[in-house]
Amino acid sequence: MVFPRFSFAYFENMDVRIFGVLAFLVPLMARGIPEILMGKHIAGFDTISYYVPVTLRLVNGGTSFLEFTAYAPLFYALLTALTLTGVPLNVSLKLLPTALHGLLGLAIYLYARKALEWSYKKSLFVSCLATLYFVALRISWDMLRNELGLIFLFVFLIFLRHNWKEKSWKGYPLLSLSMVLIVLTHQLVAIVMFAIIFAFALQKLFNKERVGSRKLLLSTIPAMVLFLLTVFAEFTLSTSFSIINGFDSAKSEGWLSLFGFASYFDMFTYNLGFLFYCCLPLSPFILAGIKHLRSLELKIAFFWCLLMPFSSIFSPCAYRWTLMLVFPAAFFAVEGFGRFGSRLWKKSVGVFLILLSVSFVLLPAEVAFPYFWVFPSYVPSSMLQNSVPLRDCGDVVRALSWVVINIGSNGVLLVHDAFHGWALLYLNDSDRVVCYGYENPEEVALETFENGYSRLFLVWWVAGEGWHGWASLPSCFVEVFRSNRIAVYTYNESNAV
Repeated sequence: MVFPRFSFAYFENMDVRIFGVLAFLVPLMARGIPEILMGKHIAGFDTISYYVPVTLRLVNGGTSFLEFTAYAPLFYALLTALTLTGVPLNVSLKLLPTALHGLLGLAIYLYARKALEWSYKKSLFVSCLATLYFVALRISWDMLRNELGLIFLFVFLIFLRHNWKEKSWKGYPLLSLSMVLIVLTHQLVAIVMFAIIFAFALQKLFNKERVGSRKLLLSTIPAMVLFLLTVFAEFTLSTSFSIINGFDSAKSEGWLSLFGFASYFDMFTYNLGFLFYCCLPLSPFILAGIKHLRSLELKIAFFWCLLMPFSSIFSPCAYRWTLMLVFPAAFFAVEGFGRFGSRLWKKSVGVFLILLSVSFVLLPAEVAFPYFWVFPSYVPSSMLQNSVPLRDCGDVVRALSWVVINIGSNGVLLVHDAFHGWALLYLNDSDRVVCYGYENPEEVALETFENGYSRLFLVWWVAGEGWHGWASLPSCFVEVFRSNRIAVYTYNESNAV
């Protein structure tokens, strides 16, 4: 009788697969915890305040082709398609951020394995560090287009490495497609991609590989044309910021008052401090690993994102480069971790990193870990909030439910950006919602009142408890309903200044 030979190969392969599964599941579960704790409410400021209004406008056909292009619309197209097929928008915006974070972890793992040829354990380590670090969690909180763009970026880097020594055109269509997907998803990630492409093309030229350099640049043309189209569309439509007009004062009522900058220098120093804040826990390992890891693409991405925050002299949104810096930095940190001598220091930093991540995910805003109090304009104190803290979410719903009952046939609801998405979800009538952004609500109320509406409502915190630069509303707004810290106000023209 012949007995079949027993082989451990299947179990060895299963062990190998487990690393990839963990690279997906660990960040997915970490990002899923805040969504579970938030209950039926969405996590993330931009998620509720911008993704909801834009998607509903797309669903209702209220967007021109130029405006749609300016959004770098791939993520919005996905949201719109899901909404049109019957998936509730708030459900999509709870499930998609969780899935994206898991996919980002998997993309980082595959890049480390296939492009850098790291071991399974080392690849899983960098995947977990890059996605569980508090900066990455902050991106996953509400920068959803950015995160999808980063997923495509790591896919692009895998194709780029694969085609590096390719003599034929066989792999370049997929490389070109990955570039187009990045451009369609997020402009800043696309700029990082172009910086990497041109660095690789220059390296080929220096190595006298003109054919390879030409192939790479030619495959970039579709993405570059599309990128220029999105930039043109955004430039044509944007009126939110002007270098010529400069800054409003810290006490002003414009959109920039959210950041509290009084001058270019003020914003520059604040962004420089934010750079140190984000990198400080990892900095010893980054410095130990950056000279040993031979990866042109990671070094280009790292130094580009390191230097671009200095563009804060032009834009208050330059901090987004600093947030993206964490991903190439994670690879250098992992490389440096294995070369760092002090075990006590490694253990101490490891405990601190775990404390940062766990507290960011689990603690509510009102009892946040002190490290998250330093840069509140850029990093929320907790993931358990959207445009309002978790404890106020139910009260916002009750306030809006009261408005729905009492608004009447000729009433309108004025909303700050923080409540715009809320109002659209619960009133289900965009014509009855007037968003005043970060402007003075009294001026907008007067203008709206003069347009023929008989009654104006506004949802905000009770006096002295407000967020987003308005602790209390002007006296022309009179409270008519209250649910704990959230109140509904009506406009009284006789009290207007």
